[in-house]
Amino acid sequence: MANKKKQQAKQKRADLRKWWLWGILLALVAGVVGYIAYSVNTSEQKLAPGFGLGGVTYCQSTPKFAKDMGYDDSAIMSTNETLKGLFIYDRPLQVGQPLTHVYQHPTWDDAGYLGTPVNDGKGNIYVAPAPRVNLYDNPPEQQNTIYKVDTDTGELAEYIRLPFAAPMPPENPFGIIGLAYDCDTNSLYAASVYGSGKDAEVGIIFQIDLDTGKVASQLKNIDAFGLGVFNRIAGKRLYFGLTRKSEVWSVALGDDGMIRGKPRFEFSMAGWGADGDDKARRIVFRKADEMFVRGSAFNYNLIAGTERIQTDYFLRYDPAQDIWLREDDPQQ
Repeated sequence: MANKKKQQAKQKRADLRKWWLWGILLALVAGVVGYIAYSVNTSEQKLAPGFGLGGVTYCQSTPKFAKDMGYDDSAIMSTNETLKGLFIYDRPLQVGQPLTHVYQHPTWDDAGYLGTPVNDGKGNIYVAPAPRVNLYDNPPEQQNTIYKVDTDTGELAEYIRLPFAAPMPPENPFGIIGLAYDCDTNSLYAASVYGSGKDAEVGIIFQIDLDTGKVASQLKNIDAFGLGVFNRIAGKRLYFGLTRKSEVWSVALGDDGMIRGKPRFEFSMAGWGADGDDKARRIVFRKADEMFVRGSAFNYNLIAGTERIQTDYFLRYDPAQDIWLREDDPQQ
């Protein structure tokens, strides 16, 4: 009887040891699976060697044709709310001084009124249509087209027509409303709201590989503008303002510039601006830890530039918390 009890106790200890080992094994497996799931969902990774922290527009250069015409690196390539097309001029020494050395190539108004231009590392310029008061100079079929000004010749020509999810509804006259460039990956990012309506958000953010001239990745069903790429220690992120909410979001990018994972909320702009409904129309990273945001209202309707109230904001990056804090906010 005593031996039988000893054997039962020994077997019980062996069973407990077996279940304890299985528990540890299951916990380790769950941890690995959890880590993999977290990695897939966040798509975070360490910044690749050679990629510097902060903004990624360090390589943008003045077009070769502009230098041949006597412009230096301070020259401004600009679009205007009242003048059609693209033009270049010398930077004024003081605010309010009249523009000098103003030039417009004969092709620069072929695409009608244009949005903010961006340069690549060779000095090529990329622009998209930006209708003003009406669509006479900016027909709907051109709204999802990116145009390129060649750095050597200065000629403007169609570069790529981006796909869209739905026909343009009568209440939304816009297509591409945001562009940004990443020197690290030679990628051009474009935000389009073509086809979006009151009850349908079908906008797309595109990554265009400028080495191939083709779309490399995209983020669907999101209406955005105000694009900008920022390098963190944990990796690249593409920041963008929403057109339907006073919010700024971001999405992870791979070392190849491809859009990865799901977008995440960054900060709210609710209450900002004269009417408290500013949207991030433009995002620029001017320093290693500074975000410049130009805010204004956006209601999917054409409005004269003189009627648009714009406000500039500056935010500072806190790497310890991985958040952006508004510099002039008394609550921060």
